[in-house]
Amino acid sequence: MSLSKDKGDQNPLEKALAAYLKALHTKPLLTKAVTSGVIASIGSLASQLIVPNPQNGGKIVWRSVAAYAAFGFVVSGPLIHKFYILLDKIMPPKKEKTAIDGIKRVIVDRLIFAPPFLLLFLYVITILEGQGHHAAIARIKESFWPVYKLNLQVWTVFQYVNINYVPPKYRVLFGNVLALVWSIFVASKRRKMALAAKQ
Repeated sequence: MSLSKDKGDQNPLEKALAAYLKALHTKPLLTKAVTSGVIASIGSLASQLIVPNPQNGGKIVWRSVAAYAAFGFVVSGPLIHKFYILLDKIMPPKKEKTAIDGIKRVIVDRLIFAPPFLLLFLYVITILEGQGHHAAIARIKESFWPVYKLNLQVWTVFQYVNINYVPPKYRVLFGNVLALVWSIFVASKRRKMALAAKQ
């Protein structure tokens, strides 16, 4: 079905998609920030439901959900949006794509952008959850390498496709959809490691 047909004939899903695409066109940064915040908070909430914390009786920690939402809205969405613009400027995608060109672009993402972004994520989330600077540094020491290694294993193929074949305005959305599963994993991993450290 065409999104350009009369709005009265559209079902709610089509209307929502049309509204999102319009917002993505008119306010790309804000739209990507909001999308990132919503998806990150859903990931945190889902991880708490999947891996309940026995120390608080399995109750939802809404501060953690809010921390993920804030990080997605303020940091992740805008930062990744800007990174993709910068990447296209320094390494413009070519019409005739070659494997080596695609690999170069994904190497920049995986080896230059991903490590500091993951460090920022682990630190800021821990701070926003109210655990303080020392806890954030300890969390980085415990979690960074195992999470980064798995990030390389899981995300590299998806990022190769995203960076080289997904239209620029949809890259953050594409990444966010995949990040929903990833954020559930990371939040669950962090919680399991924290629980193990306290036992």
